[in-house]
Amino acid sequence: MKPRDRILSRLRHGRAASPAAPYPAPQAQATADSAPDIDAMVTALQAAHAEVFRMDESAWPDHLASLAEQRAWQQWWVGRDEVASTWQAHGSAPSVTVFEDWERQKSTLFESAPIGLSLAQGGIADTGTLIVESGSAVPRTLSLVPPVHVVVVRENSLFPDMATAMVHYSRHGMPTNLIFISGPSKTADIQQTMAYGAHGPRELIVYLCR
Repeated sequence: MKPRDRILSRLRHGRAASPAAPYPAPQAQATADSAPDIDAMVTALQAAHAEVFRMDESAWPDHLASLAEQRAWQQWWVGRDEVASTWQAHGSAPSVTVFEDWERQKSTLFESAPIGLSLAQGGIADTGTLIVESGSAVPRTLSLVPPVHVVVVRENSLFPDMATAMVHYSRHGMPTNLIFISGPSKTADIQQTMAYGAHGPRELIVYLCR
């Protein structure tokens, strides 16, 4: 028997001896437990080295303008969502590039885009995870490439846990692509030393809006 055939035989035998059980469908929690814990969301994000600001939704553009001035953030990359429109219309008149043509703009995005701004359509409170629905209006590269990622998320879009979020999407339609963000990019592959920004944003700024 050839080595390839021996390997396939062992795989088939293992599958027959221990068939994989289907993963149970997520069940919504009881109504009493369905409210997301906002404090837990903040704590989990901060534990993952995200910087979190909680405020009324009307206040985030002014706060971000002040933060941008402090940190000398001048060049912004956005998609075509509502937070992009709000930021472009802000009185601070930021320098904004709308990412809308992959072939024409991809080189500049990868080489010199310092900050991305986007809206998260949801979040998972118990793990401090942001849910970003990417698509043609907001390409996923905006949340993966710039070294700083600023995200606006509304408290009323949060789910208490992953199971509840999946129940929601199973009932209302699953987007083509979902990005789950739990803090800045990090890895400990080299000598088990944690490093940030190895393959994605090294800073995550979150505006949690009421």
